[in-house]
Amino acid sequence: MSVDIQLQAVSAVADAIALAKAGDTAGLSAWISAGGDIDRHDADGWTPLLWACVRGHADTVAMLRARGANPALTHARSGALPIHMAGHSGDVATTMGLLDWEPSHLDAVWDLNGHTVLLQAVFYGHLDLARALVARGASTSITTARGLGAMEFAAQFQNAALMDVIRPYDSPAAAKAAYYESYLRRIAPSVPLSQRRAQALADRLSAAISAGLHDAASRPEAVAGTLAAVAALVERDGADVNRLGGPLQQPPLIVTVTGNNGLPPVEAVAQLRLSLAWYLLAHGADPTRHEQHPMGAQTIIRAAVFNHLDILKACAEHLEATQLADAINEIPVVNGLTALHDTVLRATMAAPDHFEGYLSQAQWFMDHGGRSDIEDFAGVTQRAIAERAADRRVRARLLEVLVRP
Repeated sequence: MSVDIQLQAVSAVADAIALAKAGDTAGLSAWISAGGDIDRHDADGWTPLLWACVRGHADTVAMLRARGANPALTHARSGALPIHMAGHSGDVATTMGLLDWEPSHLDAVWDLNGHTVLLQAVFYGHLDLARALVARGASTSITTARGLGAMEFAAQFQNAALMDVIRPYDSPAAAKAAYYESYLRRIAPSVPLSQRRAQALADRLSAAISAGLHDAASRPEAVAGTLAAVAALVERDGADVNRLGGPLQQPPLIVTVTGNNGLPPVEAVAQLRLSLAWYLLAHGADPTRHEQHPMGAQTIIRAAVFNHLDILKACAEHLEATQLADAINEIPVVNGLTALHDTVLRATMAAPDHFEGYLSQAQWFMDHGGRSDIEDFAGVTQRAIAERAADRRVRARLLEVLVRP
């Protein structure tokens, strides 16, 4: 194929993508009739069907079905199916239309983050969609990449309304544990012989951090022991503080920031998490290093989800101002949610005693170059998330932070 023809093909699919994003069903249908390749990916890995799904354009999805689009064609970079993108949008009609088209995708798992469409609905707080999915028979034994079933996922974000929806359909803990073991086996990487010692050290470092944070919840004395174990692995054994390790293939800094400090917070866990972050940063940990699972994200985004503002401030001391702003505004491949998107989203769901923390984090991001006008894959800006908040006081306070004169 000549360069000119290749450029024409790229331009043509870009036109189709724009039509799909806008929900221009007639225009996209005309493009297909003129010979457009309905299942062609663009340079970023998207097809028209994927964009129509993530934007919740049910009519466009129905037209693409009638015209022969492939509902099993995934995003070329992330591996997401159209059904997972529909779960992001939260649009019930789009999601149910896809399931009528391909019923087997009800419990299809997106290996990057472990999500089914139900877990997508829980992550984004889509109450009506979650209600429709459990009524349709969606499994509650499938877990996220971190081993959380739909019920535990909703609890993690203090979403009481979602917990009430899922509770009657919840699966036994043993079923979730068994599923999670199978998931971890499926995503386990293949390690070349020459890299096995370095990988074993990275895995031990990840395990030491995870175990220490778990133990500190019930044994405050675990703080000192964990810090000593981490120091020995790094300084004595030579563990690389930026090598991906553990079952989810994460850098140690991301292992450190993943998770909350308990509900209610446990002082020893918070102390250990912050001390580990300081230690790793002092020994060269890179806050912009990306994980493999569950989000393919870097530390700024992962820390934002769990409102670890003290750790974010520590990371800022090891980044240039432009690097920090770029990390705050980075659009991750898994969902397009920047660190500020995640912060505002969690603020709208959080229990009253957690709201102030997320609000302070949003303010800090804005003060350090964060933008409130970036669209996620569903076309929603950080400001728009705040404007949708059901609580009038929450909405007003967030907008005070996000809307700059």
